This record gives sequence, structure tokens and C-alpha cells, in this order.
Amino acid sequence: MTNVYTQTNETLNQIINFKRGGDGQLVEVQRVPTGGTGTNGFTPLTGEKSSPDSLISSNSIVVSKDRKSLFAVNAGDNTVSAFAIGMDGMLTLTDTKGTGNAVTGMSGTANSLAFNDADGTLYVSHSFGPDHIRIFTAMGGKLTLRPQSRSVNLPMTTMDRVPTQIVLTPDNKYLIAAVLFDARPSEAGLTLAKEKTLVTFPVMMGGALGEPIFNDAGGITPFANVFLNGNPNTFVTVLAAESAAVLSTIAANGNVVSGKPSKIDTVVAGMPTEPSEICWISVSEDNRYAFGANFGYGTVSTFRIDGSGLMVRQSTAAQESGDGTFKGLAGVVSSGAGDNVVSGPFLYQLYANAKKLVGYRIGDDGRLTKVSEAPIPYNSTQGLAVA
Repeated sequence: MTNVYTQTNETLNQIINFKRGGDGQLVEVQRVPTGGTGTNGFTPLTGEKSSPDSLISSNSIVVSKDRKSLFAVNAGDNTVSAFAIGMDGMLTLTDTKGTGNAVTGMSGTANSLAFNDADGTLYVSHSFGPDHIRIFTAMGGKLTLRPQSRSVNLPMTTMDRVPTQIVLTPDNKYLIAAVLFDARPSEAGLTLAKEKTLVTFPVMMGGALGEPIFNDAGGITPFANVFLNGNPNTFVTVLAAESAAVLSTIAANGNVVSGKPSKIDTVVAGMPTEPSEICWISVSEDNRYAFGANFGYGTVSTFRIDGSGLMVRQSTAAQESGDGTFKGLAGVVSSGAGDNVVSGPFLYQLYANAKKLVGYRIGDDGRLTKVSEAPIPYNSTQGLAVA
């Protein structure tokens, strides 16, 4: 048996714990408060009162490699929660601590996590800086905030950047931050991040972060990265504004080299319609396929992974309808496809506007067959992790 976890991100934030059966069916077995506050669908980055991507991030909950700990961000009050995972997959809250960044306005902006199992270091990012990344020591289930912080801003030039995800390389040598915008959204519109959008920080002894190394992502507006299983340096990046994904590698010196982006079909109802806002990405356990969630379309795209890069397998491999009230940047009515995660032979996909978490069986040819559906809170639900 395996457990699949998500967070409600409601005002009283809770983790929903699902037990996964061998057939892919999900059964809710627990809801446990985080001790922190969610945004309840409010999007602090854009000011939207209710959006199915309220945190505009990936990795808002993560599980340790030994599957004994789970961590979650509480964006409403800028706190982080730690849980112990029992042998049966059940959760016990062990601590909730502030990130050190003050809440100004209706909500905080804590959005993404990465955990270094080697030395018990937890990293948390925020949409707004300059202290984008804060660091905790996580030991014995307790969290201790450290004084160090790091920024993804470009020195002297771009001082209000917005990261959407942090992730560690599998060998814990680098922390990578993906930057979506070069400034927070305003009445003037969106300032898309086009250059130096993957920021790599060397991880020093004890988990401290070294000076940033600024890399291009192979395209504009990277939203999230996922490493291939068992591979310390190769990862897939989704490029939100380009409706594409790209295969990249990180070298021993922290520099990133990217291949050619693979773009999905963006014709909707017979008309070219962009962007798809492909924002979340996961890979099959055999590293043959990558699955990108198109927030603006309410769909999942499948990519074939091979030695030369990525190739689109199906632009629309799965789709769910929402309640008709939400449209993405392309103006398409969408169910707000969000976070996804692979568990064994299954892909689990959040559709927050449709109030459902859907499970698909991954075929040998990469095709997705729907096998399960579980209810989740409307619009606010964020993050997926498995143990």
C-alpha cells in the first residue's frame, strides 16, 4: 500500500491523507491540521480572490527520501509544518514554525519546499523577496530557523523576481530555483522571466547555500523541474509561457545545459490559443515518460523521454471539466489542472476547480487511463506527495 498526500490550503490548513490500493483507487483515511493558515484560494501573487492555483508554485508539500517525514508550507501565515509518517502512512504533526518572513497584506507568500536528508536541512521559498529562500534545521521532528537567507534577484538589475519552485539535485549538491516572473504582476501586466531563470545554489557543508549561479532554462518562464529517477544531473523543466518542456543537465560546477524545447499542440477549438500554462511535471518510474499539467487548458500532456531529449507523445492525454467559472491566460475555460505526482504505475492529477483528484494508469505506450477519482476542496487544494 502507498499513501498520497495533498493539502487543503484552507484557512485552517489540513493535510488530506489518501491510501492507494493496488488498483489505483484512493481512500481518504485522515485529515490532520497543519497548525498553520492557508490562503483559502486567495492568490497573494495576483490578488485573485479565488483561484485553483492560489500558491502559483510546485512542491508545496514534500516527503523525505526515507519516507518518514512530510513537510508542508502554510502560505497564509508564512509557516512551515513538519509531520512524522508512521509505518501505516498515518501522519502526526510534530512542529509548526514561522519562516522569518513577515506577512504584509492579506497573506504570506511561502510557496515551495526542498528537504536535504543528508544533513536535515529544509529549504522554503517565497514568491516575494528579497529573502526568497529561508532555511531550517529539521531534527527529531522539530524545526529551527537559521539566520541565512538567499535571493533569486539579479544583482543591481532585477530586484523583484518571483520564483515558483525549489528542488534539490538528487545528490544534494545544488538547490535549483525556477523563476517565472522578473517582477510581481501589476496593472501594467506580467513581466515574464526570459533570461537567467534557473538559479543554482551550491549546498555547502551543513546545508548552508553558496553564492547563486544564474542559468538559462532553454526557454522562458520555467515553472517547475523534476529529476529523472536514479539520475543525479538530468531533469525536465516545464516552460509555462512556451507551452513546452525541455530536458536539461546540471554540471558539476552548477551550470545548466538545456536541449531543444518540445512544444505541445496549442490549437483549441480550431484556433491557436496560447499559452497552455504548462506548470507541473512528473516522470514515470521507468523514466520513459514525463507528464505536464496545462493549467490554462485543464489537460495533461505526455512527453516521451529518450537520450536526445523530449518528444510530445500526446498533447491531450487527459482532461477534466471544471465548474465553468475559471479561465486561464489564453481565455480557455479550464478546470485548473495543477500539481501531479507518480506513484507506481499511476499518475495522480489535481483539478482544483473541478474539486477532484484523479488517478490514471500509465500504459506501456504512455497513454493515461482514468481509474480513480477523489473529492478535494474547491480551488484551494495545493501540492501532492507520496510515501
